[in-house]
Amino acid sequence: MNGTHVRLALATALALVTAPAGAANWLVLNSAEAPEGAPTMSVFGFIQPTYRDIDDSDKAPNGQRPIFNTLSPDRSSSSGFNLSQARVGVRGALNNTDEDIHYFFLTEWGNNGITRLADPDGGSPSPQLTDASMTFRHFAGGGSDDIWEPGVSLRIGQFQWPLVDEGLRAIPAYDYISFSEVSRQQVLERYVRQNPGGNDESLTGFDGSISSYRDIGAMAFDEFRISEHWEGTWAAGLGNGNGINRSDNDDNRDLYMRAQAAYVFDGVHRGNPRREDIKFFAWGQQGERVFDAGGDGTIDEGDEFERNRYGLGFHYYRQPWRFSGEYVFGNGMVYNGTNPPFANPGEDIGDVTPRMAPGEDNEFDGWYLDAAWFVKPNKLALQARYDVLNRLNEFDADEFANQGHPERRFSTLTLGLQYWNHPIKSQWTLSYRIRDLEAPHNAAADAVGRTMGNEILLQYFHLFNTGG
Repeated sequence: MNGTHVRLALATALALVTAPAGAANWLVLNSAEAPEGAPTMSVFGFIQPTYRDIDDSDKAPNGQRPIFNTLSPDRSSSSGFNLSQARVGVRGALNNTDEDIHYFFLTEWGNNGITRLADPDGGSPSPQLTDASMTFRHFAGGGSDDIWEPGVSLRIGQFQWPLVDEGLRAIPAYDYISFSEVSRQQVLERYVRQNPGGNDESLTGFDGSISSYRDIGAMAFDEFRISEHWEGTWAAGLGNGNGINRSDNDDNRDLYMRAQAAYVFDGVHRGNPRREDIKFFAWGQQGERVFDAGGDGTIDEGDEFERNRYGLGFHYYRQPWRFSGEYVFGNGMVYNGTNPPFANPGEDIGDVTPRMAPGEDNEFDGWYLDAAWFVKPNKLALQARYDVLNRLNEFDADEFANQGHPERRFSTLTLGLQYWNHPIKSQWTLSYRIRDLEAPHNAAADAVGRTMGNEILLQYFHLFNTGG
């Protein structure tokens, strides 16, 4: 815990000293319509057909296929096509009632952790509501006609929260097909109530859809002009901390916080997903989760565990260059892979048993650095990202007694390119991921980790809306 407290102090200090926040202000773009001329209703949608191929030629010493060499969300194959995302939504302002009230609804129809984990044993994805929120902008700009004066807005419902930066962006601005490992494993939450081997098998496995960086709650936020080129943004809110499309389960609330500052090269303005700026940001999420740590088949009063996540970083975008980086750390309810860590032919996600390291002394940290060169502006970019996750680099020794050393080190180099048919609505992304997994203090686990294969991915994205 001492290491976590030191890093939290560093993150807080950085946020206060730099006043930090975002390239394209995604917190505001996702939450509210433009201050003038907002449509009453804008229907939109997008699809992301994807091909992935993981090298699974190396098997574990026991001859089985490690789960990390299979494709999510089904975990039944190492290569193939998938409709990764297919979303349809509507957003706008209630112009006929109150133009300061904005709404946002979005549904997911693709095959991913949102739709597949809603019913892991069902064998197929089921459509899910991902967003349903209302935003009240009456006091944006402090109630004045100038939206850039300090004020406050309120968003309520189910929506995307300002967590890790790559998870806050809208889909059209995703630079890579896969998230960094620290974001994917430790911020993108999986809900697990009991580790394998407990008395009640109904508590093992995945309990509902992956979080998709979403929650149900209320968030206050504001964007304001600091100077001609500097923009500040803050957000603070409370959520259930229990995922999407269901109510709270433990009478606790998650606290969400974000502070950011951006230098906008052509002057502070709302802009679009490709606004050119440099931003600095810091964020935090603090909450508790219920978990049957004793495996007795019941969740008792003492079965509540901290789950804290923090991050700080930057994002620079001005063609022909893009640079970004983020450091993420946390403690409690650390996602600890699956047990057993294999998925053989004939098995799928319904056969997978995830594990959590629930104790507050269990920690992780990780980071990523990304760079891109736009060979042809708004048309072609070459890019590379290196990311690291140190999972359970600090841990509760009693919790892991007789289980072997749990520390794992993930590192991934992603090389790729992006090609745009349209700067926002249509693009191709090609990635090659060079992956490595080490278990530095556990020879048996390290032998399995050495079989981790590289991956090639190709994805097409297309945005549809009422404008074409």
